[in-house]
Amino acid sequence: MADEAYKLYPEGAGHLKIVQGTPAHQFFKRYGEAMPDGDWNHGGTKQGLYMIGPDGEYLEGKSAASGVPDDIQKRMERALKRWRGLRRQKNYANTPVPKVVTTLPPHVDGKDFVLCVHSRDLPRGEGDQGRRFDPNVDLKVRWSDFRKWAWNVNWLAVDKWRVLVPAGKQREDVDSAFVTKLAREMLIDNVRGQARVWSEAAVKNAKLTMLGVRSHDSTKIMYRGEVELDDGLRTMKLKLLGDAVYDHDQGRFRELRIVALGMRQGSQRVSQREDDSGPAPIGFAINLYRPPESGDGPDQQRKSGK
Repeated sequence: MADEAYKLYPEGAGHLKIVQGTPAHQFFKRYGEAMPDGDWNHGGTKQGLYMIGPDGEYLEGKSAASGVPDDIQKRMERALKRWRGLRRQKNYANTPVPKVVTTLPPHVDGKDFVLCVHSRDLPRGEGDQGRRFDPNVDLKVRWSDFRKWAWNVNWLAVDKWRVLVPAGKQREDVDSAFVTKLAREMLIDNVRGQARVWSEAAVKNAKLTMLGVRSHDSTKIMYRGEVELDDGLRTMKLKLLGDAVYDHDQGRFRELRIVALGMRQGSQRVSQREDDSGPAPIGFAINLYRPPESGDGPDQQRKSGK
């Protein structure tokens, strides 16, 4: 697995006390204590690449893995060799690979209305900043080149989503509480790393209007707006444009998408913007999450947006 793994083996004594004795912590602790010196970060974060046996056995791994392809390949080869020996030693039986079903982050899983946002740098006229990922090139480079094509994903579950459906034929303001929540929790610069949500005080302006055109069974909606955020360390000024189709018979959106484009500036501790504080262009693509149309997962029984 590749994971931050903080909740499996946290750094602070207080957090460690919370997970003490839990099966997940004991499993990961057993693995970590078997890792060679230098590969396991005893005193800090446990972000890394880990290859683990069914009972927490060490196969291979490295905390804060560098992402160098040759190193990862060699570790995977060693892990497979160790696994073959471990399987014979403990008589582990091969089982079919489980069918993967669609899963969502825990804080939005099972919710009726979920928005997904993709964030990325946009081209700025020079260099490769903002270019698209090229697997023929980028799978062979070091982690430091990740910033040339970096992008990230964020999720938001919304209860009072019907504020996005206009009541009449005239242009209307979308509920300010919804727009503020969208700005605070989804329009964050986590393109390269991690970013906190914006505080309420950081929201200097958050406005979104909607205009609907009704047909016999649906309404086509056009959204326009702007957001300005400033917390003293970072700023964001964005224009919002979007459209949607609301199905009156089904009582749900057939589709909904909003893009936010503009300029960001500044950085924070783990955003990996220390050498690129801007100002520079950034973009967000917000879409209504739609469950896959085929498969056996629980998402098949849930109608997003109902």
